[in-house]
Amino acid sequence: MKKILFIALMFLPLGLTAQVIDSVVDAGVGRWEPDTVYVLRTDTVRLYRTDTLHIYHTDTVIRREADTAALKALQEKEVFYREILNANGVDKEKLEAERNYYIHMVDSLRALVRIAEMENVRKQEENKYLAERAKAAEDRVAQATNRKKKIRPIQGVAMRFYRTPDWEIRLKAGATAGTYDRYISNRNAGNIEFDYVTGASVMLWDLTKYFNKPHALGNDSTSSYIRRFDQEFAYDIGFYVGFGGSNFFKNFYTGLSFRFVDFFYLTLGLNIAEYQVLKSGYYNNDIIGNTLSIDDVTAKAWLVKPFVSLSIDLDFLSYIKK
Repeated sequence: MKKILFIALMFLPLGLTAQVIDSVVDAGVGRWEPDTVYVLRTDTVRLYRTDTLHIYHTDTVIRREADTAALKALQEKEVFYREILNANGVDKEKLEAERNYYIHMVDSLRALVRIAEMENVRKQEENKYLAERAKAAEDRVAQATNRKKKIRPIQGVAMRFYRTPDWEIRLKAGATAGTYDRYISNRNAGNIEFDYVTGASVMLWDLTKYFNKPHALGNDSTSSYIRRFDQEFAYDIGFYVGFGGSNFFKNFYTGLSFRFVDFFYLTLGLNIAEYQVLKSGYYNNDIIGNTLSIDDVTAKAWLVKPFVSLSIDLDFLSYIKK
């Protein structure tokens, strides 16, 4: 009786371990093997007799089982989707072609976006350049129409009331048959000559306000008024100094200038220039001896003659050219 009780007490822990083994087997570890004990990490096992002991950590087994279950679920989904595609008659080649088409479309759109970005950058740079040109044009207009400038360069055409003489010796038939007389002749005879002039006008009196106010045609209260321009223009009287022709240092112009409608100048004054004139005692069409040349009867002299000119503002001319 005592032996039986001892044997029962010895195998009692093994009975408890068997419950652990059953739970592990249920978890999917595998079949139970003899002389093998499966325990949790926190279990305490007392073995009174055993030949071989194998201990497996159940947390690793559980993680492996979870990965296996996830892989199995993924495979099942793949099979499910494949069955749906086959059931609906979807053409895989067509689906792949459509996929490639949309990939190509995305690439094309990306290229178009790149081109649009480059065009946008080019437009921005072009707009900057146009803005700079517009600013430069505005500066030129402001400079050309600046009414506060006292000195303005002008250029125009002057009409002077004296022609530059061109003296020469000519021949004409003499009193006796077969003879010729030499006489003095002016090839540039006349009273008016035009000259290209360049100079500057210095403002003396500003008449802008006077010319831009309404002016009556009569003295009574019923008089009509001269219609003004739609906008105000600058008017002034100034002192003019200029040069004419190709020889600037021997052809001077000076006088009073009247500025009107901002850019135009009417000048009246004197032309001081060096001319080739006949020496004292010689006149046009005089007969001279055979020994005299044109240099013997002419000389250089400074003469003062009246002139009138019409000129335009050089700043305005440069603005028109650009």
